[in-house]
Amino acid sequence: MKSRELRLCGGVFVAALLLDLSWRSYFFNFDGVACAIAVELSDFRHLVHGNHLAYGVAAWLFDRALRLFGYRGEAILSLQILDALLGAAGAAVFASLLRRSGRSEREAALGAAALAVSQAWWFWSLEAQVYMLGALFAALAAREALAEEPRPALAGFWEACAVLGHVGHLMAAPALVWLLSRRRRASIRPFAAALALTVAAAYLAAGLLAVRPLGLDDLRLWLLGSAALKPDRSFSWHGAAPVEALAAWTRMTLRIFCDFVGLSGAPAGAGVVLAALPLAAAARGAARGGRAGVAEPACFWLFWLVGYAALYLAWEPFTVVYRVSDLLGLWALAFLGLDVLPARARAAALAAWVAAAGVFNWATQIRPHADPSANPDYAQALWLAAAAPDEGWVVVYGRDQVYTPYFAHRRPLNLRYLPDAESLDAKLDDLAALGEKVFAVDRTLDESGRRAEFERYGLEALAASDGRTLFRVKRPASPKAAAGKN
Repeated sequence: MKSRELRLCGGVFVAALLLDLSWRSYFFNFDGVACAIAVELSDFRHLVHGNHLAYGVAAWLFDRALRLFGYRGEAILSLQILDALLGAAGAAVFASLLRRSGRSEREAALGAAALAVSQAWWFWSLEAQVYMLGALFAALAAREALAEEPRPALAGFWEACAVLGHVGHLMAAPALVWLLSRRRRASIRPFAAALALTVAAAYLAAGLLAVRPLGLDDLRLWLLGSAALKPDRSFSWHGAAPVEALAAWTRMTLRIFCDFVGLSGAPAGAGVVLAALPLAAAARGAARGGRAGVAEPACFWLFWLVGYAALYLAWEPFTVVYRVSDLLGLWALAFLGLDVLPARARAAALAAWVAAAGVFNWATQIRPHADPSANPDYAQALWLAAAAPDEGWVVVYGRDQVYTPYFAHRRPLNLRYLPDAESLDAKLDDLAALGEKVFAVDRTLDESGRRAEFERYGLEALAASDGRTLFRVKRPASPKAAAGKN
């Protein structure tokens, strides 16, 4: 039995990995590029981020391992390969979970395929991003808790690894505790001990060896992480008004299967239908939760989803990557809902969805983002690398904050820390007094909404091509100074 399950998981892993490695994403999300910068600099203070402690270290280790085998390219590709491995491993764990829940090998493989081609899981397995690490370990924790004879300490360790992947996975703990306590009430203590000790030891080691906070305020900033991103580093909750939050969260519940936003007509309708089908099956599975033999797993996955919803309805309900782990619960419930069909019909329905959703997600998300020209920020960074002089600073805004230093290899002058004309003028004057040159691209000036401030200060066009213009930012020479030189 174990050898057959191992072959199943191995086959799923290889198939999912080949799928993920067939296309490279050029979406390059902000956090992934920032992590790649820290990896290349071996900047462990920033690699051990307070909200996702383990990903940066895992990324650094994986990148260094690749370099031992001769890789000499950018770390961003190393991180993308790492996430492809994590996504494929997560699909394999889900296949094992389904198999141990009594599903046939065929259904377990189809369930893993459905997870692998779901938009959120597939897309973020191609991107350098922290969340797939935690999702893999969350799946391992659920698999252990659902076993006939679960090992609570191991479940606690897997949950701790998920939390170290991203602290948001702590929201899976209530569901895990509920299920383990139903099997044996004494399970709570070893689960909680393994979870608490592993997380505490990891944070203590990171604090002592990498962060080395200078005081309580420095420690606070590290632990707050993304909640202290404002220029003054004060606490900021990334929420939305209740009605807006519920609407965004509900749309995202559909979009993690197939993303139809930005489409129109028949493609948009197809995306909504493809996303609604597994949700309808999951709702039916949840409704069957009162039946004998179904109640425990159905309640577990419902508690799983409610736990995550309690956080992500309030924190960035419009951010898709936080909903990746919901796919585990929703697909597990969908299988319970599909049990009303005969085995052959169930397999046929799953295979049809995998084929249709796979083609849809590839055509609307995967293939478009595999085109470098589809990312205008990346195209601008490559243009800057060729057009901007090596010396000096480049004005940045948005994703340019990480794209310009990483892809263009130019020093960034970040408008985030120059919020008004007075602070901007003072900074530009200080750089000019030091003999430093400052450059800006017209697109950055327009998107930041601060072109008028730069025009008042002084812009001199240096180069123009590919629909872009590079300016030198400097005050115009005064007539008196020009006359003195003459």
